[in-house]
Order: sequence, then C-alpha cells, then structure tokens
Amino acid sequence: MGLFQTWLRLRLPGFHACGLRTVHEAAVLTPPYWLAERVGLFEELWAAQVKRSASKAQEEQRTIKVSLPGGQKVDAVAWNTTPYQLAGQISSTLADTAVVAEVNGEPYDLDRPLETDSSIRFLTFDSPEGKADNPFKLRLIEEKVTGPTATVYGCGTLVDLCQGPHLRHTGQIGGLKLLTNSSSLWRSSGAPETLQRVSGISFPSAEGLWAWAAWREEAELRDHRRIGKEQELFFFHELSPGSCFFLPRGTRVYHALMAFIRAEYTCRGFLEVKTPMLFSTKLWEQSGHWEHYREDMFALQPPGPDGPASSPSDHPTLALKPMNCPAHCLMFAHRPRSWRELPLRLADFGALHRAEASGGLGGLTRLRCFQQDDAHIFCAPDQLEAEIQGCLDFLRSVYSVLGFSFRLALSTRPPGFLGESHLWDQAEHVLQQALKAFGEPWDLRPGDGAFYGPKIDVHLQDALGRPHQCGTIQLDFQLPLRFGLRYRGQAGALERPILIHRAVLGSVERMLAVLAESCGGKWPLWLSPFQVVVIPVGPEQEGYAREVRSGARAKVQQSLQAAGLVGDLEADSGMSLSRRVRRAQLAHYNFQFVVGQKEQSRRTVNVRTRDNHRLGERSLTEAVGRLLELQNARVPNAEEML
Repeated sequence: MGLFQTWLRLRLPGFHACGLRTVHEAAVLTPPYWLAERVGLFEELWAAQVKRSASKAQEEQRTIKVSLPGGQKVDAVAWNTTPYQLAGQISSTLADTAVVAEVNGEPYDLDRPLETDSSIRFLTFDSPEGKADNPFKLRLIEEKVTGPTATVYGCGTLVDLCQGPHLRHTGQIGGLKLLTNSSSLWRSSGAPETLQRVSGISFPSAEGLWAWAAWREEAELRDHRRIGKEQELFFFHELSPGSCFFLPRGTRVYHALMAFIRAEYTCRGFLEVKTPMLFSTKLWEQSGHWEHYREDMFALQPPGPDGPASSPSDHPTLALKPMNCPAHCLMFAHRPRSWRELPLRLADFGALHRAEASGGLGGLTRLRCFQQDDAHIFCAPDQLEAEIQGCLDFLRSVYSVLGFSFRLALSTRPPGFLGESHLWDQAEHVLQQALKAFGEPWDLRPGDGAFYGPKIDVHLQDALGRPHQCGTIQLDFQLPLRFGLRYRGQAGALERPILIHRAVLGSVERMLAVLAESCGGKWPLWLSPFQVVVIPVGPEQEGYAREVRSGARAKVQQSLQAAGLVGDLEADSGMSLSRRVRRAQLAHYNFQFVVGQKEQSRRTVNVRTRDNHRLGERSLTEAVGRLLELQNARVPNAEEML
C-alpha cells in the first residue's frame, strides 16, 4: 500500500498512552523544536512502556482462557497474546479486515496484549461499532482526564490525546475523504476563541469510498428538509425553535398517517383519549420523571391569586408533559376498576414537549414539540403474553403497509433495576416466548432495559438501508406501584395491573421524515399530497377541468375533491401541453388527468402516471371510484393498479 504507519500501545503509571510508530518513514521537513521535544518525550515513554510490558510478561507467564465468537474457547498467554494473533488463528481474512477488538465489552486495540481471562469480539468496518466519528477535542485533557491514567496516540510527528482504540496501521485505510472545514467557537468562560473544525471519513478500499459517495449523494437528494421545502409540506421558524409549521400539503400527509393508526385502533380495541398538556410537578414527582427527567422538561411558574407579584411558594410549579403515561395512570385510577374491563388500551395523540438542546435539533427527526401514536395497555398478568403478541402483530401490519423491514431487540434488566427479581424473570420470559412465537429475527441485549421494566426495541430500515428506531414495547412495574393502581379480580380481591407502553410510528413527525426520505418525495397514493392534477389541453376545456377537479355542476361521486381526493389544476396557457405534463411528473403527481375536446364531450379523462405510463381514456366515474378503492386499500403501487 506504499507508505503506512503502525499503531502501538503504551501504558504508563500516572499517564496511559498509545503510540503510532513509523514503519516506513516519509521525507519530512525539520519539525519545530517544540514538536521535536514532544515526539522525543513520546518515544522515551514508549521505550519505557515496551520494557515494562516485556518484564510483566516474563514475570507472570501464565495461561488465560479466551472465549472467541461462536463459543470456541482457546488458551492464551497473559501480557503476550494479542487479539490480532487470535484473529489470525481464526482466519487471515478476519485478521486483515478487523479494525479493533471488543474485550469483555470494552473497545480494545488489536495489538494490545490480553491481561486476563477474556471474552472477545472482532469489529470490522462493516460492524456498527467499527465505524467511528471523532469529536473535536482541544483542551479536553483538563476536563476528561480526572483519573491516574490517560490514553495518547502518536502517528509520525502527531501526538494526540484520544481514548482509542485505533487501527493497527494506516495501511488499512484505502479511501479517505475530507468532508467539511469550518470555523468553530470553543466553549470557554472567557472571550470566545475561534478554532477550525475538520471532519472526514475513511474506508478500507477506494471502492467503498465511491459507493459511500454515491449513497451520500442519493441521501442528500432524499433529505426530508429538502423535500419538505420543494413540495411545500412544512417549514421551521426561528421564532418557534424546535417546532414545525405544517403547511396544507404536509398536514394532509400527517393526517393520513394518523387516520391509518386510528383505523388500526378501531380494529384492535384501543380507545382514544385526550389528556391535559400542563400538569403540576407533583404528578412528575409521583411518577419519578421529575427526578430522572427534569432537565428535559419545560417548567413554568404560573401567576398566583394576587398576580405575578405573588410569591412562587404560593402556587405549584407546572410542567408541559413530555410523555402521556402518568396521565393515563390518573385515568385508570379515577374510579374503581374491574377485571372485566381489562385489558384497557388507552391511546393518545396529545402534543408532547421535551427540552432538547438546540444543537441536537434536526428537521423533523428531533423536535421540542411533537406527537406520538402513544398507547398504554393495562392488563392482568395472565393477559400479558397475548397483549405483547398483539403489539407485535400491530407493528408488523403497519410496517408492512409502509414498506419497511425491521428487526427486534429484547433488552433485559439493567444494573440498578427497580422491582423484584421474580417479576423481572417472569416478564423477560413472557417477552422471549412472544418473540419466539412471532417468528421474526430478534437480538438479545442483556442489561439494556429500562430501570422500570424490560423492553422490545424496534429498528426499521428505510429504502437506503438506514436504521431508525421508531416503535417500542415496554413493560412497566413501577408506575402501577407509584400510582397505587388496582382492579378487583375475579375472586373479589384487589390486584395490581401490569402496564405496557407501546408505540408503532413513534413520533409522527419523525416517521413522516423517514417516509419522505424513503420514498424520495414520490409518495404512495394514500399518503400523497399530490394525488391527481387535471390538465386541460386548451382554454376551452378549462371549465370541464375545474368541474372534474372541484365538482362544479357535476355529481358528487364524479368530483375528485368531493370524493376526498387531492385534485389540483394545471391550466397555464403560456405553457405547452407536453411541458405541463412534464412539470406535473417532476412534481411527483401520482396521476395526471388530461382533458381535451373529446374527453369533455364524453365526460372522460385521459390518464397518465408520474412515470409517464399512458393508461388511456377512462370514464370520470370509473377513474374516481378506482382511485378511492386504491387509496382506502393503502396500496404502495397504485400507478400500476389503476
């Protein structure tokens, strides 16, 4: 690969460093004295580290047990055997493609000797954990290095504080591209200091870089913010940061998504409710959110009985709700409940507010104000498995219509979990059984559950193969306890329900963004804000075109708008027919209804699709009726089925 350099690791008492050693030195200019001094110090520390490591290996000379991927166990020598050597024993391909190791759950350099019994994984460039994005880090040593050790890497004349691990050598980088170079202000208590922020990306091969560049270009074309602006779906304004203004076309898509979920709710026995947006912080203290979530909530102090001048202690602090579950617990508890009412499935599209940092906001994917297809199921223990299976079936049905594949992950109890172990055992067993019966692939993530209960995370993939976490199914043992929820069981005794948190779309705004990017602005008919455009051949047909569009002087079922379809008119007499048709296709109208003298006399329309397939002449009644059928069926390819 020409000139390249190798990463080595050094470990020092009081200062912990990793070095990059030159294998083939390129000709360089004489470095300034301070750089030569720093490199010299690094080399001195590195030599001491090599000597100390060799001495440690000589003194201990003990065998350790290493668990490899797939369950195989091998012997290794402490302070001698490296992950790279073990990768080579498995296959030369793995040794060449591995970028770092994961030892006992922690990232680990491939050339760093193992020190004790270990469980090891090898991360390649294709592993999610193998793709690194390094943050800007000047002066971080004063903030981050609080213990007796730190990590330093060296590459030629570069010596840099970095947690690591790094590649074994720069020869593993086959493609490199700088992405951005911009000015940045460093956070400090004094006057702002201007620094330079440089970001880039690397790949093991030039082909990988080319493929990524093509993918990135496509992703930029599909960016939901770009589509939202071009199609006039929504916009953002500095006077309401973190909130979205949905224009008529965007609101149409938004309502179509909500109508889809509401139709599923009706079929699946969910009851839609509305709850307040503003609550006393006493509610959030009772639920536990005030302790764990206060920094992410919007709180305000209302005026007291004597106006704004009243003492704050005279009236409680209020907070906008960031989630619906405590309010639904109040609904469950507001009157006595019987086992006959269970399972009780409450759904809520109420607006939620979360105090996201301004730097974390990004289009529709992260907002301060949003809505979820949020629902909570209160059920008896013997109903739990059936309810979980129902939630999983709900997910599959919705994602199938939306055209997404997905993968599930079961996250079990974390350290510091709340509740009794036997309840966790039971709940985790129920979730595992439900997942096995569901028949879709799933992963186990030990210790990744919420403190209040285990959960199933749902990761969907869009048309570009990007993962998104939208849906979730979570069990909660704590809120029923905190709110003292009870129902009278069949035997007459009071019993405690189990609470299931569940969402399919998750944030409606975020799902709209994912859908916009997945379809590239070419919406399926049932979601589309550009369903039909009526194009008159000449001015003489404009009256009939308006009739087709709006229903003037026509029967209701013959009108697009009266039938609940989106119908626009393209009657610009200054443009030729072919240009108007082309403009409609570029705007991604699902269908164009072209009407000339013949169509006017026969009360028909000539139908074309956005891909310029000519479907021919249809009666207006037939065309509108068929469009309604396809819209109600929520088919993904109405253009092929009309």
